[in-house]
Amino acid sequence: MLLRIFLILGLTFHYLNAQNGFTSVSLYSGYGVVAQHTFKLGNLIEERPFFAEVNIFKPSSGYYKWHRINNYPDYGLCFNFETLGNARKLGNSIAIAPYLEFPFHKKEKNILFKLKMAWGLAYLTKKFDVESNHKNIAIGTHINTFIQFRFLWQIKIHSQWMINPSITFIHVSNCRFAVPNLGINTLYPSIGISHSFRQIKKYEVTQDSSSDKKNKHEILFFSAVGVNEVEPPTGNKLWAFSSGVNYYYNIHQNQQIGAGIDAFYEQSLAYELRTSDTDKVILDFVHQFSSGVKIAYAYNFGRISPILEMGYYVWMPSGQFPNGIFYHRLGCRYYFQNNLVAHFSLKTHFAVAYHIEAGIGYRIGLKRKE
Repeated sequence: MLLRIFLILGLTFHYLNAQNGFTSVSLYSGYGVVAQHTFKLGNLIEERPFFAEVNIFKPSSGYYKWHRINNYPDYGLCFNFETLGNARKLGNSIAIAPYLEFPFHKKEKNILFKLKMAWGLAYLTKKFDVESNHKNIAIGTHINTFIQFRFLWQIKIHSQWMINPSITFIHVSNCRFAVPNLGINTLYPSIGISHSFRQIKKYEVTQDSSSDKKNKHEILFFSAVGVNEVEPPTGNKLWAFSSGVNYYYNIHQNQQIGAGIDAFYEQSLAYELRTSDTDKVILDFVHQFSSGVKIAYAYNFGRISPILEMGYYVWMPSGQFPNGIFYHRLGCRYYFQNNLVAHFSLKTHFAVAYHIEAGIGYRIGLKRKE
């Protein structure tokens, strides 16, 4: 089976390389552990998870200024196959995700320490079913979010070959689009191998700096919408609306820090405020509205900006905090040339996903750089 997987992915690489100009391929495989973030998963895990992965990618050329600022990262597509520790109940995961992999060193060396970040979609062969698979309390959908972080050492053993010792973290969940949704986290120590088929042209001078941030300070307004569910599983989708204002200080071209305020209008909150499942749900403004303050961080890759925010609820109905007093946001934004911003993120309460949100915003620069 593993040979078939690598064969299919190898043929996929050959096609995409011919079509899109990918220049390199890397292979990873190994056994790991399921990181049990809740005791509820304990009885589900029966064996060590296994993964096999092919990455097709190309190094950045220096054409854009963000290539140079971020030490010429690689970018490409990740094809991942993973067992989840219980073939009968949890099944397997098959994922595809775009990714960036950038070195922490500014100069090319024979040994590079790098970080890979991937975010895409995973198909799970097993999901919760009240009749046929009711013990699968981890995942309630076939289609899920796939998030991967990998720390690796790229060791050059030949002009075209590299060995890559690595530690890989993978998260698979549906971000509470449906319940149950405990999610599955896996951790793998492994050694991969990379091969470069050809070199690309390197630009000595930046050709495109249009994504430069020309302001030292900026204000971002945004609104977003999402859906989620609450326990017990009924398939009833509940709306979630978010609005926020962020202040950012641009440290330099690739990093921002800031603070802001958020307002949330979430139908699921009205369900969670009940003291028992038999209580009446009051779907009015008071029982669905909450607000918070936050600190924010963003790392910019040109017009794409991964974001991380940590918030503190300052108002909840009746002073209750059914999900705790802290919330978090992990996601990315895309900045258009006209200052419009596309927003996509996941709201969580620590390791517990709450809902995916998608929306739009507008950026206002306050003070131009000297």
